Amino acid sequence: MEPSEFHEKIEKSRLVSQLKWVAENSQFYQSLIGKEILISASKAGSVSGLQFTTKADLLTDQEKHPPFGSNVCVGLDEISRIHKTSGTTEKPLLILLTEADIKDAINAGGRAFQSAGLKPDDIVVHCLNYCMWSGGLTDHQCLEGTGASVVPYGVGNSTELVEMIISLGVTAIHCTPSYLTKLWDIITQGFDLEPKDLPLRLGLFGAEPGLQYPGKRQQIEQDWGIIAMNANYGVSEVLSIIGSECEARDGFHYMGRGSLVAELYQFESDQYIPLRKGAVGELTLTNISKKAQPLIRYRTADIIDIVDTDPCTCGRSSFRFHIKGRSDDMIVIGGINVFPSAIERICSELLDQLNGEYQIVLKTPPPHENLLLRAEYRSDLKEEKLKELKSTLEKVCRNKIGFRPDIELLHQGSLPREDGKSRRVIKSY
Repeated sequence: MEPSEFHEKIEKSRLVSQLKWVAENSQFYQSLIGKEILISASKAGSVSGLQFTTKADLLTDQEKHPPFGSNVCVGLDEISRIHKTSGTTEKPLLILLTEADIKDAINAGGRAFQSAGLKPDDIVVHCLNYCMWSGGLTDHQCLEGTGASVVPYGVGNSTELVEMIISLGVTAIHCTPSYLTKLWDIITQGFDLEPKDLPLRLGLFGAEPGLQYPGKRQQIEQDWGIIAMNANYGVSEVLSIIGSECEARDGFHYMGRGSLVAELYQFESDQYIPLRKGAVGELTLTNISKKAQPLIRYRTADIIDIVDTDPCTCGRSSFRFHIKGRSDDMIVIGGINVFPSAIERICSELLDQLNGEYQIVLKTPPPHENLLLRAEYRSDLKEEKLKELKSTLEKVCRNKIGFRPDIELLHQGSLPREDGKSRRVIKSY
């Protein structure tokens, strides 16, 4: 039996059991979908035709049924942990996990970090927020799942972090890509060192886009002397980590096998998209083993394209994908659909002059006629080159995304530095 057939058989069996579980235990889905419809779906072993779930649905439900909502399928005596989503763009969701749910997340996340190159003899410093976000404790346990020694640092106290990396001989760091910019300033100004002088060999990055752009990755590797890996794509309310690169660095390997059913859907055309090479659509996920708060056909809002479904050169047989952008982040400028990730890609192509830090500022409510792009230029760029850089940036934006934004070039260090996720879109109105 081929690996794909083996996984499909297991996943269908688990899906049948899961839909029965939800039908009997989730008041939320009994109301949203209907108990009898869920039972029929379990008999068919398919979620096809079932209503999709959105984050707005869950937020509304938790407001109506505080604090955890009505999609709680176990008693509180079975709950081992309470997390919340990061709340970067909206009110956070509360997430309940049983002991089995935690083990499931660690299993998927451990595979992800192994795929990205973390080894048992590594010392890895974990620099994501531990304050209830699953990127903190749960991802910490995923790092431990590789056998590596984990330093539970969290965010803040960045000067002490650099001292600790040097004194312990830390070989790997797990953080957001933008956090490197803050560390760069501290290392070069406070320690009179270059980042490549640190003992780090591996960078494991997640929680933000950007590393999929060759220019961004190359700049990090050149400046830091590390292997930079896109190691952590996840959806906290579904599964902490479900995607990571391997050494081929040809997209995220899907790590949700045995835990999730993945689908692609184009909601504008109301069309299901088969998972095959070249397919593009919004990723929707269904838990098939989660007990506390299982989700059915959950809209991640992430628009992905499938790189390949054939086995990878690394030997893994799961499908591989890129993230194109988020459907809920899309900005319409004069009738043109623009993902912030498209602007980040443009900035990443000019890293010989820009340092990668930028903000998109929307000054008025929709409909938007234009936007302001604020970008930092590298400290070694001569001021007489700024006019030429601005002209180049305007031209590239016009050619690649169809309009010319207002551009403000800022000296390195002008934009705020974040310990966690950076806010790239600012609604100043």
